[in-house]
Amino acid sequence: MTDQKPLMADVEEDDAQQTSTKSLVYKIVCVVVACIVAALLPVVFPGALGLTPVQHILLVIFAAAAFCWITEPIPVYATSLFAMGALAIFISDSAVWPLREHLEAVDKEHMISYKSVLSSFSAPVVILFIGGFALAIAATKYKLDVNLARILLKPFGKRPSMVMLGIMAVTGIFAMFMSNTATTVMMLAMITPVISTFDKSDRGIKGLIFCVPVAANIGGIATPVGTPPNAIALKYLVGPDSISFLDWMMVGFPLAVICILVGWALLHFLYPVRQKEIEIKIESHFAKDWRSLTVYIVFALTILLWMTETKHGINSYVVALIPLIAYTCTGIIKTSDIKTMNWDVIWLIAGGIALGDALGKTGLASKLANIIDYTQYSGMMIVILLSIIGWALSNFISNTASANLMLPIAVAVLSQAGDIGIDKSTVLMFCAIAISFAMSLPISTPPNALAYATGYLKNRDIMIAGGLISVVCLGLGIAAMFLAR
Repeated sequence: MTDQKPLMADVEEDDAQQTSTKSLVYKIVCVVVACIVAALLPVVFPGALGLTPVQHILLVIFAAAAFCWITEPIPVYATSLFAMGALAIFISDSAVWPLREHLEAVDKEHMISYKSVLSSFSAPVVILFIGGFALAIAATKYKLDVNLARILLKPFGKRPSMVMLGIMAVTGIFAMFMSNTATTVMMLAMITPVISTFDKSDRGIKGLIFCVPVAANIGGIATPVGTPPNAIALKYLVGPDSISFLDWMMVGFPLAVICILVGWALLHFLYPVRQKEIEIKIESHFAKDWRSLTVYIVFALTILLWMTETKHGINSYVVALIPLIAYTCTGIIKTSDIKTMNWDVIWLIAGGIALGDALGKTGLASKLANIIDYTQYSGMMIVILLSIIGWALSNFISNTASANLMLPIAVAVLSQAGDIGIDKSTVLMFCAIAISFAMSLPISTPPNALAYATGYLKNRDIMIAGGLISVVCLGLGIAAMFLAR
């Protein structure tokens, strides 16, 4: 009898491994089938798309990347690296020898430069995000985030409903400038000890836990550095379509505030707290050593410069270098800290930029966009369709991957539709925001997954609360877009 449990454990482990293997095989089969369909589509319907050889190859690469991002047989950042490698090897001016000669002979005008593919690693938006990571690392390391949370939560008192609002407000503020994942980890760590003292039958526990990822997801829409989809949208907003840090905030911040208030009201209604008082004790104080003071000053200066870009003329990408330089030169950020940056997110963004550039430069995005005749739809209807598709997709895959897939297509759609009565900057901004509103499942966003991992929430809880808040916020976003156009 004593040997039975280990044997049963081995059987369960083997079953889990077999299930995992089968799932991986299914995912790989889906990717392979998608690639075969993409390869045969122009052959079976030669007049439907009218693809050139380079566009034909790119369609297969795009299909492979899309289905890898959707099914995840490999990590999403690995898919980005694969896409960049495939672009350079198969359709660039440094492609493999026999293929390069053939493409140069039959379709040289659509080949892309290998330098443009590799330069995606150092695109301005990538530097913007690395600067944001530097701010987050320094703030966490020198407890600026914890001390700010202590100060900001104090005015909300001890009433459960107000404490929940305070938690959401603080989380949303941090998510504007920090990774929403890091923000969620910090805030959950603060409130979990308090929640552990609650009566287990108190449904309010679910609301207090889930309010953190809701605010983290929504808070990111307020600034260009709040979440990766915003950065990807900025990649396409250049020249006359460019948008400043403050211009983004003037739309994103009020919308984030309204959506957080709506989320708070819905969570308070769905999961009322029975406990009369809640007190979150944070034992921390602002340090006064020169390194801590440097962190505080540089943090405030960077945000101030981002918000006053139109006054001093230094764009947000260049401003992002300030914390990187200041913190590394003073030893505030060390080599070990740099290794903790979210390089997977950086690779994911870089791969999406490279793929989006290729879709645009080869003309494939334009041809894919032309499959539907958008002239029969109004400008507002086009934008709503793009936003809803991006939002729906983002509920099942990474919002960064969703933005990588949708925004290049959105750009092509806008160029084909002509003047739709809405600025390109407004359209892409709200497409990115709609993608960030997707939070209906535990897998929709890392903050959702972290909240689910606490054990206080079930899948059904997130589907009901997250789905309802997600849909309402999407509706509010569409209404805001109508007003901002």
